[in-house]
Amino acid sequence: MIFESLNHNPKNKHNHIKANGKVFHSDIEALAYVTALVQRSGSVNKPTMDDKRQSLTDYLARKGFLEFCMTGVDPEDDWRTEPEQTFHQLCDNMCRIIEQEYDDINISYSGGTDSDTIAEAFLRRGTRNVTLINVANMPVQKKTSARKWLAQHTGEAVKVKYAHAISNLGWRVMMFQGWQPTDVRHYEKSFLEREFVSWHKDYNNIHAWAQNSGEVTMARHNKKSCWVVGLEKPHLTVHNGWYCFQMHHNLMDTPLSCVDPNSDLIHFWLNDIVPELIKKMSHAKCREIKKIFKEQGITANKQTVENMNQKTCKYYQRINRAMGLSGLTKFLMSAETHVGRFRTEDLAQQRELILNDRQVSDKILLRDKYFDQVIVKETNNELLNINSRKTMDIYSKAIPILPVEQE
Repeated sequence: MIFESLNHNPKNKHNHIKANGKVFHSDIEALAYVTALVQRSGSVNKPTMDDKRQSLTDYLARKGFLEFCMTGVDPEDDWRTEPEQTFHQLCDNMCRIIEQEYDDINISYSGGTDSDTIAEAFLRRGTRNVTLINVANMPVQKKTSARKWLAQHTGEAVKVKYAHAISNLGWRVMMFQGWQPTDVRHYEKSFLEREFVSWHKDYNNIHAWAQNSGEVTMARHNKKSCWVVGLEKPHLTVHNGWYCFQMHHNLMDTPLSCVDPNSDLIHFWLNDIVPELIKKMSHAKCREIKKIFKEQGITANKQTVENMNQKTCKYYQRINRAMGLSGLTKFLMSAETHVGRFRTEDLAQQRELILNDRQVSDKILLRDKYFDQVIVKETNNELLNINSRKTMDIYSKAIPILPVEQE
């Protein structure tokens, strides 16, 4: 059985894809539509790109034909002028507005640089009735020794850091809570109905947060509540001599829906509540990258700047600190849970469990068959990565922030 989810509520759909002016909430549906348009036009002329390093989807975004759109991000706004308020002041504004609107505040909490920075912002204000919810899927993550260690590491540290809030402000901490993914039938139904934005993030990943069945709900009440998630740090590129803000749709998972389905979903960084917040972070990241390039004698171009977005970048922690972000512990401040030794061990343990899980194996077969027999046939193959069975990234428009000044 599948249950109701806050992700099904139209008010909680903060991202979408726009193709030729039409709005989609599924990349495979949008790309099939674009393919059909091209086929109907009968045109055999391919666009001549002004930058050979661009992908086709990046080019289409710049032309406004196919683009990823996010609530609170208006390409027509002035992003070149840095907001006057500090990062902490803008976080404080965000927290204050949330406090005034909601009786219960639930934070999707890993202890990493997004969720712990958000929790710290509420702590500084002395906000009451905040719940930190840390999760793991039941078929795999709840069973691996790597995840059990991570839960213990995070749980011990969070009780120390937030002891005052737990004792005096009514905060609750729910660590290592299990959630149950959809069964094979509902997994198939979801992608047939093209329910979520990213095939790669929400379907190709068998245990994606989008696949929560809703069987387990960790916070259910009659009060007005919200589910706060740390989406998403700014990604930067270079275009026409400017450092630019530019996201793509495969950067963000559909958030886990493990709280009351009537809750409002809040993206803390990317939103129309305090849109200055993402602009402030973008300026701070730009300045730090410029410093690093000057120190190291690196030339700023599209490739070198985009490399600085990667979790594998050796300046990852430095850039996060420059934006005002911090983690619960030194380990959680790092990228270990994403790309390091811990991640390698965790994935190896998960793969061993998956091999012995018939339902997961059936999902994988179903997923791959659907991609090969349906998606490949209805989509221009230039918009797909056939070998890895994923769609190409669909980009937002590039928004200028600071000029590139070569040293």
